[in-house]
Amino acid sequence: MSGVSEPKQQRSRDSFAKVRAAVLELLHERGTGQFSLAEVSARAGVSIGSIYGRVPGKAELLRAVQAQEFDRLDAETEQRVGAAGVGAASFATATAEIVTVYAGILRENRDLLSPFFLLGVEDAEILARGRRSGDAGQAVFLRALFAAAAEHGVDLPTESVVWAFEIFYSLCVRYLGLGVTATASPHDAYAWPDLLERLSRTVYLTIAGD
Repeated sequence: MSGVSEPKQQRSRDSFAKVRAAVLELLHERGTGQFSLAEVSARAGVSIGSIYGRVPGKAELLRAVQAQEFDRLDAETEQRVGAAGVGAASFATATAEIVTVYAGILRENRDLLSPFFLLGVEDAEILARGRRSGDAGQAVFLRALFAAAAEHGVDLPTESVVWAFEIFYSLCVRYLGLGVTATASPHDAYAWPDLLERLSRTVYLTIAGD
């Protein structure tokens, strides 16, 4: 990871893992990056000198945590969304499964994603890493839909599938309140199951309505 000196000793790796865990806890609690390295040090039980021995500063530490967590998230999305819809009774059912699984991943990781949405406004590296994950997620979503379409003999226009993802993702971001502070409430006009049903129907009608 750029700007990070990876520890070679197991004890040092364990110590830095505590630092990363402390950063995640603070991000979840605050909903922003508004905390100091001193707070990270106290939370992790690791000296601030040890932290500076691994990273030049807070910005690099946040980028390191993002890189690790987004790598995990990308792998989880690939596995879970990639398997969604396989063997479904119909293309409509497969679409609903793909939408439900991806939306669920975003919801489960809201406390991780939202602070980095905010941090990306001022940090170009964090923004770029977030966009790479967004692009990777879109690719997995599209592949899953095209695989389901092939399984059920449905011909899908690529442009419509891309647009359906944009609608789906935008609505999820709005509903979950990604990019707002922890003190703000996510959009809650619909109950989660109702939202999933509406999203599934919208995606299906956008790509196969004709």
